[in-house]
Parts: sequence; C-alpha cells; structure tokens
Amino acid sequence: MNEFKSIKEILDATGKYTGLTIGTSMLPLIHHQRDNIIVVKNKGRLKKYDVPVYVTKNGKYVMHRIIKVCDDHYIIVGDNLMKKEYVTDDMICGVLVGFYKNGKRYVDLEKSISYKIYSRVWVALLPVRPVFLIFIRGINYIKRHLFKKGE
Repeated sequence: MNEFKSIKEILDATGKYTGLTIGTSMLPLIHHQRDNIIVVKNKGRLKKYDVPVYVTKNGKYVMHRIIKVCDDHYIIVGDNLMKKEYVTDDMICGVLVGFYKNGKRYVDLEKSISYKIYSRVWVALLPVRPVFLIFIRGINYIKRHLFKKGE
C-alpha cells in the first residue's frame, strides 16, 4: 500500500521533489495544475529572486519569491500577489530549480536568461503591481464574460 508523504518528507529522503502546482499565486510564471515543478533541498541561505517552498504554521505548503534577504528572515511575495510574508530558514524545506511549462518545455532557473530577466523585472514592479494586476484581471474578466466561446 502506498503511504502518503509530505513534500518535506520527500525532500528529506531524496533531496528532490517534482509535482504539479496548486493555486494561482505564482501566475503568470507558473500555472495551476498545468506546470510541473522541480524543487530541491536547499543548502544554506537563499538569495533574492529564489523561489522557496516553505511550510506555514498551519502546515500548508507555499511557493513564493524572495524579494529581500534579511539577517534572520526573508521577505517573500507570490508573483500574482501583493502581500508580503516573513519566512524564516526553519520554515523552508526546498527551493525551485526549474519547471516544465505546460508539461513540455523545461525552464532551468539557473540557466534561463529570460527567466532571470522576468524575475528581476517582476520584483522591480512590486510597487506598481496592484495597478498592473487589476488591469490584467480586468482584461481576463472581459475575455471570459464578453467573448464567451461559441457565442
């Protein structure tokens, strides 16, 4: 019989976790139930722009981007969010190293120049992100409601 293991247990046992994501907090980069992530056990302190997987106090797994490294914690925000979170090293169980976009094209976070540009621009846009996200969400709303398929 298969025994359910948490992401942290898999990372502790094998050093690597792969799986589909759940949620929309990392849009537009990573899509819900469509992109397959590869997470490895982190070794030491992380850097700005890294995308750690961490466990909240209530046991929920979250994957968001580091926007600032402090001495005793990190400030982290999801790409599709605006609220800052404060995460300590003991909460982090791994770090995203790559993902398969739509299950096909592999994006290596260490080697991809376009990813590095994206992550830096996206963090730089954090102060104006609310306006940008409201605009994008408005466009998506219009597409869903005014241009329904088959009508």
